[in-house]
This record gives sequence, C-alpha cells and structure tokens, in this order.
Amino acid sequence: MKSLIWDLRDNPGGLLDTAANIIDRFIDRGVLVSTEGRSFDQTQTFRANTYNTRNMPLVLLVNENSASASEIVAGAINDHQRGTIVGRKTYGKWSVQSIIHLPDGTGLKLTTAKFFSPEHQNYAGTGIAPHVAVENAHRTAFRARTSDEISVDPDVARALEVLERRYTRNN
Repeated sequence: MKSLIWDLRDNPGGLLDTAANIIDRFIDRGVLVSTEGRSFDQTQTFRANTYNTRNMPLVLLVNENSASASEIVAGAINDHQRGTIVGRKTYGKWSVQSIIHLPDGTGLKLTTAKFFSPEHQNYAGTGIAPHVAVENAHRTAFRARTSDEISVDPDVARALEVLERRYTRNN
C-alpha cells in the first residue's frame, strides 16, 4: 500500500482504548489521547509505541456525524500533523461514557471523563475542522462500489487530489 484514505464519515465512535490502539499504528511517538475525570481511574494517557508504525501518506475523511472515537483519531492525526483531514467539521462529543450495570440487568450510561487531543485540546461542542473542507457532500454508504462510483464521491475526489499533489511534489 502506498497511501491510505481512511473513511470515518458517519462513524459515531467506539471504545477509547481501541481507538488509541488503532492510532498507534500510524503515529510513532508521543501522546495519542488523554482523559481527565473526577476519579483517579478515569484519568489516563495513551502513548504511541514505536513498533510496526505505518508511515504511508494518510487522508482522513470526516463529517458532522464523526464522533467520539472517530474524533480521537482525528485529534491525533491533526495534532501530530500525520495526515490531511478532508470533509466537514466533526460532531464535537469529546467525552468518555461509562456503563454502570445494575443488579436488575439494566444499566446507566454516564459521562465520566473528557478526552483530550495530544496537544490537550478538547473540542466538545465545536468539533475538529478539516484541513480541506468539502461542503454539502452527498455520498452513498460503502458497499462493493465500482471505481466510477467512488470517483464521484466529493470527499474521496478531494482526498485523491490531496494524495496526487503529494506524490507529484515528492517525485
């Protein structure tokens, strides 16, 4: 693989530690994400390992529905200047939720901490703005698509332009 377009559009997120582990594959050193909560166990820092880092050019696609763990990825890519973010501003969640299981089998989902980008930014309520904005892009959900279908996706088209410029400049 020579480059990667990583699509996190409409991705509502996932687990904090999983997001940190995935980012670790693309960032070779430093803080990936940190959390701060009211209790000691909710305050932690995830750092990069230098093992098996992928260094290819990277474009991250985001939109207004990219939230939570997707924003952890975007924050790390942005702060480490590891790639180019294309699309629209992310959702702006930037909080950690914990599930408290109750004896009757139900549970509560509570916000227990905030998360911060490597440069200790919290984008709650504002989201992360892309480096390359693409307005009012309409796309279809990913499935087995032809290269013609993918090429008319405005975000993908801009991502390809970014990568083509990079390769042209470096060769």
